[in-house]
Amino acid sequence: MTVAENPMYSRQRLAQRLRRGREDSGFTQQQVAESFGWSPSKVIRMESGAKPVSVPDAMALMTKYEIVGEEAERLVQLARAARQPSWYAGYKEIMSPEFEAFLAYEESASIVRDFARNVVPGLLQTEEYTEALLESFDVAEDKRRLRVELRMKRQKVLDTDASFFYILDEAALRRQVGSDTTMRQQREALAVANDRPNVKVLFVPFSAGVYPLFRSPYTIFEFPDSDDLVAYLEKPETEELLSEKTPRSGRNSPSDYLDAFWRVEHSLARDIGEGGWW
Repeated sequence: MTVAENPMYSRQRLAQRLRRGREDSGFTQQQVAESFGWSPSKVIRMESGAKPVSVPDAMALMTKYEIVGEEAERLVQLARAARQPSWYAGYKEIMSPEFEAFLAYEESASIVRDFARNVVPGLLQTEEYTEALLESFDVAEDKRRLRVELRMKRQKVLDTDASFFYILDEAALRRQVGSDTTMRQQREALAVANDRPNVKVLFVPFSAGVYPLFRSPYTIFEFPDSDDLVAYLEKPETEELLSEKTPRSGRNSPSDYLDAFWRVEHSLARDIGEGGWW
């Protein structure tokens, strides 16, 4: 299988390409809106990815911007893909907007790097581990069932051509979640995952001490045909998405998290297959 392309991510890619087409053609958003009898806000929403672009509207814009050939065909494909329902549409009641965007990035990325401080990352969890973890958080049974289903379905992304790199703090490996049997099965599952050609699982031993950006879990996404980086930060009471293309003054950028990940990976982390940690 190849890297998937999520409807939300397709919409964002289409928005970026249409904006670039307009800019390359020398038109303002106001001029485009007036030429089609649209409101300026419609063009703004199209170019921000906030509004899905219909296939007829995409084709009209491509004609105006003189986008032809393979590029035009690709944009039509993006417009069609962007209007398809996502596979996780039925789980919206248990997802925040940030996590829904996280799933879109996870499904569309060519490289995923994940640092886990306290628990095993979701894509590597066994069903029993997930169930025990959510039960410990006092998640209601009906919501727990949906969350377990969603997490297990997410793991299909590991069967794509995308590459996954994981760094776990030793605390995530030693913290008891569920029974001894659950923990043994989870450790075995980590070893199996590490044997996949596109998955690498490392851990940082307690003996490494304090290391860069170790206090909170984070995930970094890289995408095919894009120079953007996106970082997802998971905090006790909130979630946050950061884009390299929209930096925030005084805040760490996705590239800062990538640099920290690389430093830990190459200087402190050990392969999960090395004995001693359990």
